[in-house]
Amino acid sequence: MITELSLAQSLREICQQAGKAILAVYERDDVGLQTKADDSPVTEADLAADRCIREGLKALTPEIPLLSEESDIVPWPERSAWQRYWLVDPLDGTREFVDRTDEFTVNIALVENGVSILGVIYAPVNGVYYMGGRDIGGAWRQCDKTEPVQLTTRSCAPEGIMNVAVSRRHGENTIPQLMQRFEHRFGEVHVTTAGSSLKACLVAEGLVDIYPRRGPTSEWDTAAAQAIVEAAGGRVLDPELKPLRYNRKESLLNPDFSVVGDPSVDWENLLL
Repeated sequence: MITELSLAQSLREICQQAGKAILAVYERDDVGLQTKADDSPVTEADLAADRCIREGLKALTPEIPLLSEESDIVPWPERSAWQRYWLVDPLDGTREFVDRTDEFTVNIALVENGVSILGVIYAPVNGVYYMGGRDIGGAWRQCDKTEPVQLTTRSCAPEGIMNVAVSRRHGENTIPQLMQRFEHRFGEVHVTTAGSSLKACLVAEGLVDIYPRRGPTSEWDTAAAQAIVEAAGGRVLDPELKPLRYNRKESLLNPDFSVVGDPSVDWENLLL
Protein backbone atom coordinates (compact mmCIF):
# COMPACT_ATOMS: atom_id res chain seq x y z
CA MET A 1 0.00 0.00 0.00
CA ILE A 2 1.33 3.43 -0.94
CA THR A 3 1.52 5.78 2.04
CA GLU A 4 1.42 9.57 1.90
CA LEU A 5 5.10 9.65 2.89
CA SER A 6 6.14 7.39 0.02
CA LEU A 7 3.92 9.43 -2.29
CA ALA A 8 5.70 12.61 -1.21
CA GLN A 9 9.07 11.04 -1.96
CA SER A 10 7.89 9.91 -5.40
CA LEU A 11 6.46 13.36 -6.09
CA ARG A 12 9.90 14.85 -5.59
CA GLU A 13 11.22 12.74 -8.45
CA ILE A 14 8.29 13.67 -10.68
CA CYS A 15 8.78 17.36 -9.90
CA GLN A 16 12.47 17.06 -10.67
CA GLN A 17 11.73 15.60 -14.09
CA ALA A 18 9.22 18.35 -14.77
CA GLY A 19 11.78 20.90 -13.60
CA LYS A 20 14.35 19.60 -16.07
CA ALA A 21 11.83 19.94 -18.88
CA ILE A 22 11.06 23.50 -17.79
CA LEU A 23 14.71 24.53 -17.59
CA ALA A 24 15.43 23.10 -21.04
CA VAL A 25 12.93 25.62 -22.44
CA TYR A 26 14.03 28.38 -20.03
CA GLU A 27 17.51 28.30 -21.50
CA ARG A 28 16.19 29.09 -24.98
CA ASP A 29 15.56 32.52 -26.45
CA ASP A 30 12.16 31.43 -27.78
CA VAL A 31 10.02 29.76 -25.09
CA GLY A 32 7.05 29.24 -27.42
CA LEU A 33 4.86 31.84 -25.73
CA GLN A 34 1.15 31.71 -26.60
CA THR A 35 -2.01 33.19 -25.11
CA LYS A 36 -4.85 30.97 -23.89
CA ALA A 37 -8.55 31.69 -24.23
CA ASP A 38 -8.61 33.38 -20.83
CA ASP A 39 -5.74 35.69 -21.87
CA SER A 40 -3.26 33.94 -19.58
CA PRO A 41 0.14 32.98 -21.03
CA VAL A 42 1.31 29.46 -21.75
CA THR A 43 4.70 28.32 -22.99
CA GLU A 44 6.27 25.12 -24.26
CA ALA A 45 7.65 24.67 -20.73
CA ASP A 46 4.12 24.55 -19.25
CA LEU A 47 3.13 21.84 -21.69
CA ALA A 48 6.35 19.83 -21.35
CA ALA A 49 6.07 19.86 -17.54
CA ASP A 50 2.43 18.81 -17.80
CA ARG A 51 3.39 15.79 -19.88
CA CYS A 52 6.08 14.76 -17.39
CA ILE A 53 3.73 15.03 -14.44
CA ARG A 54 0.88 13.21 -16.17
CA GLU A 55 3.12 10.31 -17.11
CA GLY A 56 4.66 10.15 -13.65
CA LEU A 57 1.38 10.24 -11.74
CA LYS A 58 -0.30 7.77 -14.08
CA ALA A 59 2.50 5.29 -13.44
CA LEU A 60 2.47 5.99 -9.69
CA THR A 61 -1.27 6.00 -9.01
CA PRO A 62 -3.25 4.96 -12.09
CA GLU A 63 -6.43 4.79 -10.04
CA ILE A 64 -6.37 8.46 -8.96
CA PRO A 65 -7.76 11.02 -11.45
CA LEU A 66 -5.82 14.17 -12.26
CA LEU A 67 -6.81 17.77 -12.88
CA SER A 68 -4.16 20.06 -14.34
CA GLU A 69 -4.14 23.68 -15.42
CA GLU A 70 -2.91 22.58 -18.84
CA SER A 71 -5.52 19.86 -19.38
CA ASP A 72 -9.09 19.92 -20.59
CA ILE A 73 -11.31 20.70 -17.62
CA VAL A 74 -13.20 17.61 -16.50
CA PRO A 75 -16.96 18.33 -16.57
CA TRP A 76 -18.46 19.11 -13.18
CA PRO A 77 -20.90 16.14 -13.11
CA GLU A 78 -17.91 13.79 -13.37
CA ARG A 79 -15.53 15.81 -11.23
CA SER A 80 -18.06 16.29 -8.41
CA ALA A 81 -17.95 12.56 -7.73
CA TRP A 82 -14.20 12.55 -7.15
CA GLN A 83 -13.24 11.82 -3.55
CA ARG A 84 -9.49 11.81 -4.18
CA TYR A 85 -7.58 13.40 -7.04
CA TRP A 86 -4.35 15.08 -8.05
CA LEU A 87 -4.48 18.84 -8.55
CA VAL A 88 -1.54 20.12 -10.59
CA ASP A 89 -0.04 23.38 -11.77
CA PRO A 90 2.83 22.24 -14.00
CA LEU A 91 4.37 25.72 -14.10
CA ASP A 92 3.06 28.13 -11.49
CA GLY A 93 4.22 31.63 -12.35
CA THR A 94 4.32 31.52 -16.13
CA ARG A 95 4.63 35.31 -16.27
CA GLU A 96 7.65 35.08 -13.97
CA PHE A 97 9.07 32.42 -16.27
CA VAL A 98 8.60 34.64 -19.33
CA ASP A 99 10.14 37.63 -17.52
CA ARG A 100 13.00 35.42 -16.25
CA THR A 101 12.70 36.32 -12.58
CA ASP A 102 13.42 32.65 -11.63
CA GLU A 103 10.37 32.74 -9.30
CA PHE A 104 8.30 29.93 -10.76
CA THR A 105 7.45 26.50 -9.40
CA VAL A 106 6.02 23.06 -10.09
CA ASN A 107 2.99 22.38 -7.86
CA ILE A 108 1.40 19.00 -7.15
CA ALA A 109 -1.30 18.43 -4.53
CA LEU A 110 -3.36 15.45 -3.44
CA VAL A 111 -6.91 16.48 -2.57
CA GLU A 112 -9.26 14.30 -0.56
CA ASN A 113 -12.90 15.23 0.04
CA GLY A 114 -12.16 18.87 -0.70
CA VAL A 115 -9.09 19.06 1.57
CA SER A 116 -5.53 19.37 0.28
CA ILE A 117 -3.81 16.63 2.28
CA LEU A 118 -0.39 16.50 0.58
CA GLY A 119 1.61 19.05 -1.37
CA VAL A 120 4.97 19.32 -3.09
CA ILE A 121 6.34 22.53 -4.60
CA TYR A 122 9.60 22.61 -6.54
CA ALA A 123 11.51 25.70 -7.64
CA PRO A 124 13.64 24.40 -10.54
CA VAL A 125 16.13 27.27 -10.82
CA ASN A 126 17.25 26.99 -7.19
CA GLY A 127 16.61 23.26 -6.85
CA VAL A 128 14.48 23.81 -3.73
CA TYR A 129 11.64 21.53 -2.66
CA TYR A 130 8.86 22.25 -0.21
CA MET A 131 6.69 19.37 0.94
CA GLY A 132 4.11 18.83 3.61
CA GLY A 133 0.88 17.11 4.42
CA ARG A 134 -1.66 16.04 6.95
CA ASP A 135 -0.36 12.50 7.32
CA ILE A 136 3.41 12.82 6.86
CA GLY A 137 4.28 14.46 10.17
CA GLY A 138 4.95 18.04 9.13
CA ALA A 139 6.45 20.17 6.38
CA TRP A 140 10.01 20.45 5.06
CA ARG A 141 12.25 22.51 2.83
CA GLN A 142 15.09 20.78 1.03
CA CYS A 143 17.66 21.71 -1.57
CA ASP A 144 18.69 19.08 -4.10
CA LYS A 145 21.86 18.07 -2.25
CA THR A 146 21.09 18.85 1.39
CA GLU A 147 19.17 17.29 4.23
CA PRO A 148 15.54 18.42 4.69
CA VAL A 149 14.79 21.13 7.25
CA GLN A 150 11.46 21.00 9.05
CA LEU A 151 9.31 24.08 8.66
CA THR A 152 7.36 25.84 11.39
CA THR A 153 5.38 29.03 11.07
CA ARG A 154 6.19 31.73 13.59
CA SER A 155 4.28 33.71 16.18
CA CYS A 156 2.87 36.80 14.52
CA ALA A 157 4.96 39.97 14.33
CA PRO A 158 7.82 39.17 16.69
CA GLU A 159 9.45 42.34 18.00
CA GLY A 160 6.40 44.28 16.83
CA ILE A 161 7.27 44.05 13.14
CA MET A 162 4.76 42.40 10.83
CA ASN A 163 6.12 40.89 7.63
CA VAL A 164 3.70 40.73 4.71
CA ALA A 165 4.24 38.88 1.43
CA VAL A 166 2.63 40.32 -1.67
CA SER A 167 2.55 39.40 -5.32
CA ARG A 168 5.29 40.77 -7.51
CA ARG A 169 2.54 41.40 -10.06
CA HIS A 170 -0.14 42.96 -7.86
CA GLY A 171 1.75 44.32 -4.87
CA GLU A 172 0.49 46.07 -1.77
CA ASN A 173 -1.66 48.46 -3.79
CA THR A 174 -4.33 45.72 -3.86
CA ILE A 175 -4.62 45.71 -0.05
CA PRO A 176 -4.28 49.33 1.15
CA GLN A 177 -6.91 49.00 3.89
CA LEU A 178 -5.29 45.84 5.21
CA MET A 179 -1.90 47.52 5.28
CA GLN A 180 -3.35 50.38 7.30
CA ARG A 181 -4.84 47.94 9.80
CA PHE A 182 -1.56 46.07 10.12
CA GLU A 183 0.34 49.31 10.73
CA HIS A 184 -2.20 50.45 13.32
CA ARG A 185 -2.01 47.11 15.14
CA PHE A 186 1.70 46.35 14.93
CA GLY A 187 3.30 49.72 14.28
CA GLU A 188 5.78 48.57 11.67
CA VAL A 189 5.15 46.53 8.52
CA HIS A 190 7.76 45.10 6.19
CA VAL A 191 6.73 44.01 2.69
CA THR A 192 8.31 41.17 0.71
CA THR A 193 7.47 40.67 -2.97
CA ALA A 194 7.67 37.28 -4.64
CA GLY A 195 6.18 35.32 -7.51
CA SER A 196 4.12 32.15 -7.77
CA SER A 197 3.39 29.97 -4.73
CA LEU A 198 6.70 30.97 -3.17
CA LYS A 199 4.81 33.67 -1.22
CA ALA A 200 2.91 31.01 0.71
CA CYS A 201 6.13 29.07 1.23
CA LEU A 202 7.60 32.14 2.98
CA VAL A 203 4.77 31.86 5.50
CA ALA A 204 5.44 28.14 5.98
CA GLU A 205 9.13 28.90 6.56
CA GLY A 206 8.32 31.41 9.29
CA LEU A 207 9.83 34.28 7.31
CA VAL A 208 6.61 36.27 6.90
CA ASP A 209 3.39 36.47 8.88
CA ILE A 210 0.76 36.73 6.19
CA TYR A 211 0.23 36.58 2.45
CA PRO A 212 -3.15 38.18 1.65
CA ARG A 213 -4.36 37.63 -1.90
CA ARG A 214 -7.08 39.81 -3.37
CA GLY A 215 -7.75 38.93 -6.98
CA PRO A 216 -8.36 35.93 -9.22
CA THR A 217 -6.52 32.66 -8.68
CA SER A 218 -7.42 29.08 -9.51
CA GLU A 219 -7.53 26.03 -7.29
CA TRP A 220 -4.33 24.58 -8.75
CA ASP A 221 -2.52 27.77 -7.70
CA THR A 222 -3.08 27.17 -3.98
CA ALA A 223 -3.66 23.50 -3.19
CA ALA A 224 -0.04 22.34 -2.84
CA ALA A 225 0.92 25.41 -0.84
CA GLN A 226 -2.04 24.98 1.48
CA ALA A 227 -1.03 21.44 2.40
CA ILE A 228 2.49 22.66 3.18
CA VAL A 229 1.41 25.73 5.15
CA GLU A 230 -1.08 23.80 7.25
CA ALA A 231 1.48 21.06 7.98
CA ALA A 232 3.86 23.81 9.17
CA GLY A 233 1.24 25.18 11.56
CA GLY A 234 -0.43 27.91 9.49
CA ARG A 235 -3.76 28.32 7.75
CA VAL A 236 -5.15 29.31 4.35
CA LEU A 237 -8.40 31.17 4.98
CA ASP A 238 -11.27 32.18 2.71
CA PRO A 239 -13.17 35.48 3.12
CA GLU A 240 -15.19 33.98 5.99
CA LEU A 241 -11.95 32.89 7.68
CA LYS A 242 -12.71 29.25 7.01
CA PRO A 243 -10.14 26.89 5.46
CA LEU A 244 -10.00 27.08 1.66
CA ARG A 245 -11.60 24.01 0.10
CA TYR A 246 -11.44 22.38 -3.33
CA ASN A 247 -13.74 20.83 -5.92
CA ARG A 248 -16.87 22.17 -4.24
CA LYS A 249 -18.35 23.88 -7.30
CA GLU A 250 -18.23 23.93 -11.06
CA SER A 251 -15.92 26.94 -11.22
CA LEU A 252 -12.27 26.35 -10.40
CA LEU A 253 -11.67 29.94 -9.33
CA ASN A 254 -10.72 30.61 -5.72
CA PRO A 255 -12.26 33.33 -3.62
CA ASP A 256 -9.96 35.94 -2.08
CA PHE A 257 -7.83 34.29 0.59
CA SER A 258 -5.17 34.90 3.22
CA VAL A 259 -2.26 32.65 4.11
CA VAL A 260 -1.46 33.17 7.80
CA GLY A 261 1.27 31.71 9.92
CA ASP A 262 -0.12 32.18 13.43
CA PRO A 263 -3.69 30.87 13.85
CA SER A 264 -3.92 32.30 17.39
CA VAL A 265 -4.06 35.90 16.14
CA ASP A 266 -7.43 37.65 16.12
CA TRP A 267 -7.55 37.66 12.34
CA GLU A 268 -11.27 38.46 12.37
CA ASN A 269 -10.54 42.03 13.48
CA LEU A 270 -7.70 42.41 11.01
CA LEU A 271 -9.12 40.79 7.89
CA LEU A 272 -12.90 41.24 7.97
